[in-house]
Amino acid sequence: MVRWAEDDQVAKQVLADLSAELDAERSVRDAEPHVSELLYCLTRSFYQRRRPLPPTPNESLIFLLGMRLEDVLLRPHKQHKSGLTEGILWEADWLDYADLGEFKTTRLSAKKGGGELPDTWVKQILSYMYVTGKTEAVLAVLHLLGNYSPPFPMLRAWRMYATAEEVKDNWLVMQYRREVFEQHLKKNVPPKQFEWNEPWECDNCRYLLICQGNQAVEDLSPQLEQSIRLVKSDGD
Repeated sequence: MVRWAEDDQVAKQVLADLSAELDAERSVRDAEPHVSELLYCLTRSFYQRRRPLPPTPNESLIFLLGMRLEDVLLRPHKQHKSGLTEGILWEADWLDYADLGEFKTTRLSAKKGGGELPDTWVKQILSYMYVTGKTEAVLAVLHLLGNYSPPFPMLRAWRMYATAEEVKDNWLVMQYRREVFEQHLKKNVPPKQFEWNEPWECDNCRYLLICQGNQAVEDLSPQLEQSIRLVKSDGD
């Protein structure tokens, strides 16, 4: 009879190789901030540049799964266009099906409508609209678990329309975040934890313990200062 024995060492080695590939994909960073750095947690983006840690297993698997699926599914129809606009680097997906397109993979349920998709996706596409001078784009979404009944992959596509004002307002926010990010890079001081991110971004983040430690120190500082003052006053 066939027997099975789980081999944790092999699993760890495969995961280490995947993590190394992920690091290689992300290792090249130009001096200017990238759209993706500014969209998400600025504290994390700072650490990624200045004090990088190895990715967590969940980060590696989720990112590589989406990246490789995108490569396979859209290889015949997709090309990247990139550039530098007003101090911000960008790289947009362009599909044969539309002038401007973006492809995403997600574990979100396919039951969600266009208005329920992540806000960061909207901001990303609005940013690409600004740099390409467009107000319309296509978003293709591969829901890895479909609508969960049963959990089977499902592909949906959305056409996104925006006003010129919405596009401009979003870019102004991106410029503000760029200024904040560059100031902290120049000072070599991370942006304050938990102020430049959405709460869900902390899930599985490799820098969470650092942020929690920094926050604990900040929370204790007033108490420490008060204790020091009391000690000094007793000494007087």
